[in-house]
Amino acid sequence: MRTQEAILEQVMQNVTAQVADSIKDAIAQTIQNELTTNLTRALLEGEFYKKLNSDMRSGLQNIYQEISHAAKDKSVAPPSEAQTDKLFSEASEQLDEILTTTEQATDDIMDVVEQQLERQAEASALLDALEKEAPGDSITQLRAINSELADNLTTILTALSFQDITGQRIKKIITALQRIESTVFELYMSTGLIMKAYSETPDKEIEELEQEARQKMSELKGPTRDVSQSDIDDMLAQLGMD
Repeated sequence: MRTQEAILEQVMQNVTAQVADSIKDAIAQTIQNELTTNLTRALLEGEFYKKLNSDMRSGLQNIYQEISHAAKDKSVAPPSEAQTDKLFSEASEQLDEILTTTEQATDDIMDVVEQQLERQAEASALLDALEKEAPGDSITQLRAINSELADNLTTILTALSFQDITGQRIKKIITALQRIESTVFELYMSTGLIMKAYSETPDKEIEELEQEARQKMSELKGPTRDVSQSDIDDMLAQLGMD
């Protein structure tokens, strides 16, 4: 009996060991598969966000360079609608309003000028008549013409007031473009500085990288004695914005 019990106990130990080994192998394989899946997903997500960030920065760079070049070189023709893709819709609407107002004012001025030319011809004929006839009726008509000329000149001055309106609209557009340029510049620079710092010191925390980027941005933007225009140009060149 003792021999049978010993044999049975040995069998149970062997079975238990085999089952335990099988469970361990199954758990290890499951963990390995799960880790592999999660790591693969993390890598794919990392590439996705890296590509998304690259596309965003490329777009910001194009926007900033377009505004910057347009502001620096006034002889450069404005980009086509296909290039800008109606980026600044509000600015476009304001420019359309300016164009409409300018065209209407120009038409009004041309009409008045043509009237002045006709009235001037009549005045010349009356002046010629003064030399040959009694001045009474001619002088009366001449006074009426002069009065009409004065009214027309007032109309011209009123029509020319469109310059004030268009000037205000242009200033509004310029202010909007300056704000957009500043926002794009800051966003592009801050992300560029963070990415550059991370590539150099990947062990730093993101909060520390962001703080350093904000500090660097403050130095580039603010009037400091230690930062020259060449420093700013060098930084822009490093980030691909020269």
